[in-house]
Amino acid sequence: MQKEIIFISGKDPLLERGGHSSYLRAHARAAVKSGFEPHIFCVSNRTEVLNTDFGAVHRVFSRFRPFRPLMIPFHSHFLHPAVTKYIRESSTGAILIHGFHVWAYPGVAIKRRLRRDGRKVRLLVNLYTTFVHELEGKVRGINRSHKLLRRIQQYVEYLWALAVMNRYERSLIEASDRIFVNYSSVRRLVHQAHGEKINIDYLPYTSEKAFLNESGADDDLAVPAELEKAIGNGLPLIVTVSRHDPRKGLDVLIVALAQLRDAGIPFYACLTSGGQLFDSHARLVSELKLDSQVILTGWVDDTFSYLRHADVFVLPSLEEGSGSVSLIEALQAGIPIIASNIDGIPEDVTDGVDALLVKPGEPDALKDAIKRLIEDESLRKTLSVNARRKYEMKFSPDIFTQALRDAYEHNYFEKA
Repeated sequence: MQKEIIFISGKDPLLERGGHSSYLRAHARAAVKSGFEPHIFCVSNRTEVLNTDFGAVHRVFSRFRPFRPLMIPFHSHFLHPAVTKYIRESSTGAILIHGFHVWAYPGVAIKRRLRRDGRKVRLLVNLYTTFVHELEGKVRGINRSHKLLRRIQQYVEYLWALAVMNRYERSLIEASDRIFVNYSSVRRLVHQAHGEKINIDYLPYTSEKAFLNESGADDDLAVPAELEKAIGNGLPLIVTVSRHDPRKGLDVLIVALAQLRDAGIPFYACLTSGGQLFDSHARLVSELKLDSQVILTGWVDDTFSYLRHADVFVLPSLEEGSGSVSLIEALQAGIPIIASNIDGIPEDVTDGVDALLVKPGEPDALKDAIKRLIEDESLRKTLSVNARRKYEMKFSPDIFTQALRDAYEHNYFEKA
């Protein structure tokens, strides 16, 4: 009989597009590969259970919208009773709960309720930033090119994080039996925000794509329609996979691309993914007269097909807290990488070896790095080979699966 793992996702991993759900699905796939049975709980507009190849997804009805971490104090009132009820009715023995980011907060109440029943419960939590740090990054990234209402909303969210969410995060950390981070940068953030005495363990990770394409046999991926113009005309193709979010720096990239155009450098750029600032960034592309050279795709089902045809991958983030799932996918695809030298990114790649790192928020520096890669084929080849080597050494699914298996078995059998 497989051992159950209760995952608290918060966001629906079947619907939410972005790093959180991709990160969670990668953990679920590693758990399945390790012989565990994940049960993933999230909030939704209805209650149902859906079986997937990465575990059972338990959707729990919540009256509150939107489904965002800011709403955890309200969503928790629906999530923790549902998880507690499932465990009481369906599980026996020790219980291992694994939560992600501040969405793990319902685990505090679940643990408290089940221990009253005499059940042994262990609460494991993955943190990939602190809530305040994430919102600070969004405030820094919002500017006059974005609508006034969006700017006001961002500042209100930041104040909410300071006044309310920081306390929930602290309560979660204090109640956790074990805290995992993937980066030293995150360990520093947590210690700065909540105290140096907190015990934090390192756990490697990888992208979901690592499990979906372990063989690497994807060289024949069809060319997405948006890229046919660039490939057909032999133009250098610049790709980024990043949510249109204030902290992701996509407006900085767009300005850098305009400077590249003005410098007479031929290129075609594709910005995949959607997000709250998609319309603002589309408007900026038009204002800078980049429509013939820059395409914004919105959300796409398979970002990897875009990456595999790219000549240059750019990650212009202003803040990450930790690292980036899309950066790992670019390493897996073996693409020359340009990324911001912030947070956990320099823990994953080394400037001049397997990537070029630039100062965040500076279009001139970003433009110069892109120009350098476009014009230097030898450097592109070196970075490409080293990027794939870094992926195999640090982010292979086997490395992550073994580490997660060890963490689960240690906590499941020795500590529960």
